[in-house]
Amino acid sequence: MARETTKKRPTTEAHGEKRNEILRHCAVLFDRVGYHKASMQMLADEVGLGKPTLYHYFPSKHDILYAIHDAHMSTLMEGLDGGKTDANPLELLRGACIDILRQIAEHPGYVRAFMDHYGDLEGKLRSQIRERRNEYFARLQSIIEEGIADGQFRECDPTLTTYGFLGMCNWAYKWYPPLAKKRSPEDVADALCRPFFEGLSRSAD
Repeated sequence: MARETTKKRPTTEAHGEKRNEILRHCAVLFDRVGYHKASMQMLADEVGLGKPTLYHYFPSKHDILYAIHDAHMSTLMEGLDGGKTDANPLELLRGACIDILRQIAEHPGYVRAFMDHYGDLEGKLRSQIRERRNEYFARLQSIIEEGIADGQFRECDPTLTTYGFLGMCNWAYKWYPPLAKKRSPEDVADALCRPFFEGLSRSAD
């Protein structure tokens, strides 16, 4: 049995790696020509596969779009899960901002598809991504609520503050990619977050 498991694992890993490679290429094409203009034949050509092989990994363009959304959300959620348990709310929010900016710097096509084409997801796939987006939002809101509760943040509407924080970070997908080689996600996160944090911090009173 152990021998069979050893044989199957590389195949599974190879399949997952190939899917990720396909997603990277497809995200680049979506970024270049737009989601609606990209056909499965164009996607297959971009990846260097025949259409039947591409269908083996993804049954439709819609499934590719979902997988891009899912990969982006997984990375952001893992960033929150990997945060230090003893980190204070400001450190956690800064880390979340860095994660978003790093995704924009390293995978601009993923982020553009995520921002511009969420509305193109349909049915169950859209519901699944909506649940993950809501979960991520709730996690960030809980960080802000914790900061208010322990006196680090001034009294504010945690929901609107979370929207404001995410809007500030996410909108960087419009302007950060050309700067990414010159300014690191950490550097840009500090520049963005400092005035936001100064306004949020009770010490600014």
